[in-house]
Amino acid sequence: MSSPAPKLTAVEPVLELEGVRTDATPAVSAAPAHTVRPVAAMHKELTKPLSELVRKRGPNEFRDLFRDLVSHGVSDVHMTRSELNQTLTVEARLDGVMQVVHVYTGVEAQTIVTKVKTDSKMSSGDNLVPEDGNYELPIDGYPYRARAVALPLFDGGERIVFRLPQIGDLRSLGELGFTEANLQATKDLLSIPGGMTLFAGPTGEGKSTTSLSSIKHLRELDSGVFITLEDPVERVIPDVAQIEVKEEIEGAGFGDMMKYLVRSDPNVLFIGEIRDTATATAAVEIAKSGIRLLATIHATNNVSAFLRLIEMADATPLSVLESVNGIISQRLVRRLVPGTDRFAGRYPIHEVTKNSEELIDALIKNASRTEITAAAAATSTTFKQNVDALVDAGITTREEARKVVRDV
Repeated sequence: MSSPAPKLTAVEPVLELEGVRTDATPAVSAAPAHTVRPVAAMHKELTKPLSELVRKRGPNEFRDLFRDLVSHGVSDVHMTRSELNQTLTVEARLDGVMQVVHVYTGVEAQTIVTKVKTDSKMSSGDNLVPEDGNYELPIDGYPYRARAVALPLFDGGERIVFRLPQIGDLRSLGELGFTEANLQATKDLLSIPGGMTLFAGPTGEGKSTTSLSSIKHLRELDSGVFITLEDPVERVIPDVAQIEVKEEIEGAGFGDMMKYLVRSDPNVLFIGEIRDTATATAAVEIAKSGIRLLATIHATNNVSAFLRLIEMADATPLSVLESVNGIISQRLVRRLVPGTDRFAGRYPIHEVTKNSEELIDALIKNASRTEITAAAAATSTTFKQNVDALVDAGITTREEARKVVRDV
């Protein structure tokens, strides 16, 4: 493995809400339920595009290009090699928006692609089928890996996508931007001594960060055994045993490793993603054994998350539902720079649903989505309530929120 990189400093948040404290001091208990908790911006407003801020790197320094992008808060890098144009276009996603970083041509373009694919343990030749791998990216002394996938294009080129690690201190739950109602509802779910709490949302919506902040929150309250199973490890958490899944190795995937975790005597277990029948079934069994389990799942909202877990798990719907304490869905909306019409950084919105007998009954009898949503309403907050609070506080606009969530 490459030697550790020089220490990177994450971009310091510099934006503040006009007239709102940003020191993360807990609000008084009398605050309205949907008061927006003060929080600094996730990323500062860039004065220049990434193409000007990030130096162009050659094949032998390309790993440093990734490190530069990580330091600016980039979440994903897309490399598109065009066989027709003989070019390599590097794009980066920052705060959910793609930017072109650099364009390479000729031999240099091909050399970069070959080296990056080789370093990611992928075939360096022309690929006719999709392929995935992991790109080693040591930062601050930690052996991070960036997940990579290569997709063949019609012109004989390819698109390689990297999911970058996030650096900097992991924020506490109170610093993530929850409303008072959503923060309390989340803490209530986390306080249940056994069973499963799910964090739902599409890729890139911050659910991993929120779930890891939840682990941090529980770790501060409990001196027990904490174990995570992740693919890959995105942030290092002190006093937590973090295990990195290696799906390319037989016996080291999520489904394979989970059967051993119950025997490891954890108080709290985090599963990076419930992605298939084996993982879902094992998660249900572990949660029903009395272990406190946190996990992420890809779903558009809380009702969809319940339904998806039922669909994936090899267990009766009642058994699945009785294992779930509740679900926290999250999205990220772009944040207004105070006093301007520009955006920099993103702000989370949530809906939190605590499981109930009424909701279980509606899900088991395969009621309509409208009926299921109505059954969940008594123990659920909504995205709309959260968006209303952010718009009233001038943090975002309703138009921006509707880009990520309908009907708000």
